[in-house]
Amino acid sequence: TPKAASETQHHHNNLDKPYKPKSQRERRVLAALVNGSVIRHDLDTIVGTDNAPEYVSRLRMAGWDITTERLPMIDRDGHKISVGRYHLSLEHRALAAKLLNNGG
Repeated sequence: TPKAASETQHHHNNLDKPYKPKSQRERRVLAALVNGSVIRHDLDTIVGTDNAPEYVSRLRMAGWDITTERLPMIDRDGHKISVGRYHLSLEHRALAAKLLNNGG
């Protein structure tokens, strides 16, 4: 939900660097975000779940700098909706790429 995304997006932690992902789903989230921003629906498919925001939240709490951008869109019925698109900071992209490539 937008509220949950906002709460975890602004979660403060005292980590010097983020923790390694604890599951294959978390690894797939990071791998997708290393390549650029990803819309939530697409991330569900990549991760293999219907609840990708749960894994984004876990990574945020582990110290990963993931932000959510809300994009206005029109659904198939012509209603205005908001779609989430996730971004990993440039610094954390480099860190995630290194971790994922080294088998971290």
